[in-house]
Amino acid sequence: MIPGSSHIARAALVAAAALGACAIGIAPAHAAPSVVLRGTVTKVVDGDTIKFQARGFESTMRLIGIDTPETKRPGYPVQCGGPAASAETARLLPVGTAIRVESDPSQDARDKYDRFLGYVYVGSRGGARRSVNYRLVRTGFAKTYVYGEIPFRYAGAFLGAEIRAKKSRIGVWGPPCNGDTTKPQYGGGSSAGAGAGSAAGSASGRCDPNYSGACIPSPPPDLDCSDITARRFRVVGTDVHRFDSDGDAIACEGARR
Repeated sequence: MIPGSSHIARAALVAAAALGACAIGIAPAHAAPSVVLRGTVTKVVDGDTIKFQARGFESTMRLIGIDTPETKRPGYPVQCGGPAASAETARLLPVGTAIRVESDPSQDARDKYDRFLGYVYVGSRGGARRSVNYRLVRTGFAKTYVYGEIPFRYAGAFLGAEIRAKKSRIGVWGPPCNGDTTKPQYGGGSSAGAGAGSAAGSASGRCDPNYSGACIPSPPPDLDCSDITARRFRVVGTDVHRFDSDGDAIACEGARR
């Protein structure tokens, strides 16, 4: 989750929607050419970040125009809706998926972390391509996000999709997040203990049966002990997240970093 966008940026986005900036997949006539790459997915990092290979090189890409709750930010708790968003992106973009990557000339080519910024499309060349960025917003797994003061190319369409998702109360717009993706998803307010680590799994309905004493979601995404607040819960099956480093069936025994 990127820190809240400015009022100016949000106002610009609303204006773009009101003016009908463009329909998804259709570029404005005056737009500069986009950089287009065809590649394959090599890893889903989280809900809005992937790795892909194109032209023999692997790159990290931040899906432009959207923001999903954090699951991997060092020193911060996993945010409400984060695991579900990561799982949905992994479902839409399993490793090996052929993708079309398109930059947005109205935005920077890379962000401050040197990640490529772009739209991801899936589908055959002869058929309709689907925007993964747009779909994540439409289904409530992501919020529309504008960096700075210049709306991105498809801002109007994305905001319209967000409004529909919000009205339908789906994804992060429904319980337990209810639109607030800044609150931690694990622990329900606890800082440690058996229950601290359960809310994300409960929210996604996927408490992994391999763990007892905390509700840990099944992968994807792959979690580390630093991603959760639960400590000293039991491994009762296969340690799918590799929490138990010493093999004594007690997971995440160390202090939370």
